[in-house]
Formats: sequence, structure tokens, C-alpha cells
Amino acid sequence: MSTEDRSGAKHPTRSVTFYLTVLFLAALFLLVLAFFMQQRQAFLDLNQSVAASQDITELQLANQQLTFQLDEVKLRAEKEKSDLEDQLKQANDTAETAQKQAEALEWLRQIESATRSSYPKSKELIQAFEETGLKKYLPEQSVVEGGSSPAETYQDLYAMLF
Repeated sequence: MSTEDRSGAKHPTRSVTFYLTVLFLAALFLLVLAFFMQQRQAFLDLNQSVAASQDITELQLANQQLTFQLDEVKLRAEKEKSDLEDQLKQANDTAETAQKQAEALEWLRQIESATRSSYPKSKELIQAFEETGLKKYLPEQSVVEGGSSPAETYQDLYAMLF
């Protein structure tokens, strides 16, 4: 290391100072670069976190919509079930009424047949028929136009025998 005077000679302290300044600036640049890279990574992580949060929110919304739709389907199914049960009850009632009506008409046929042969037998049949409670199932209207209804026929037979 040579030291030269003012005549333009190189001083080793200047070159060391320059060298140290360059090294310091390079280190500072690297620190700033590392800081910005770290901030960039944090920003990317934050973006991923926000995207994941949005996905979760969308999934929760979709889940709520599906739950709402499921509840609507359950309500419709329960209503349809109730309607079908009502229809079944009505059909069973209609079938039961038809069965009772058929039984009442059979009793009437038996009473009419007994009336032709034996009055005491027909009285017994009328009393047994009254006990069954099937009288109310005798049709009030005739299927033959102008003819008497089964209920009227029964009343006529009853009046004739009692």
C-alpha cells in the first residue's frame, strides 16, 4: 500500500472506503430486495387466504341454498303424503260405503224374497236388518228412471209387514 501525496497518487483509504461503500450499498440493496420478496410472498399468501375464504363462503352459501331446497322438498313431500293419505282415506270410506250399500241391498233382496214366501220369515229378516244399522246405506235414488228407490221399497215392505 503506497501512499502518494496530493499530486494525484492513489490512497489506499479511498479505495477501501469506496469498496466498503459499494459493499454496504450491495448489502442494503440485497436487504431491500429480500424485504420486497418477503412482502411479495406475504401478499401472495394473503391472496391465497382471501381466495380460500371466498371459496369457503361460496360453499357455505351453496350449502344453505341446498338446505333450503331440501326443506322445500321435504315440505312438498309431506304435503303430497298428507294429500295421498286423505285420498286413500276417502277411497277407503267410499269402498266401505259401497260394501255396506251392497250388504244393505242384499238384505233388501232377501227380505223381498222372503215376503213372497213367508211373512214371519220376512218380519224376522226386517228386524235383523234394523239391528245391523245398514238401513241408512240403502240408496235414496233409483237407478231405473221412474222406478222406486231401494230405500222406498224397504219402507213399503216395512209398512206392509208392521
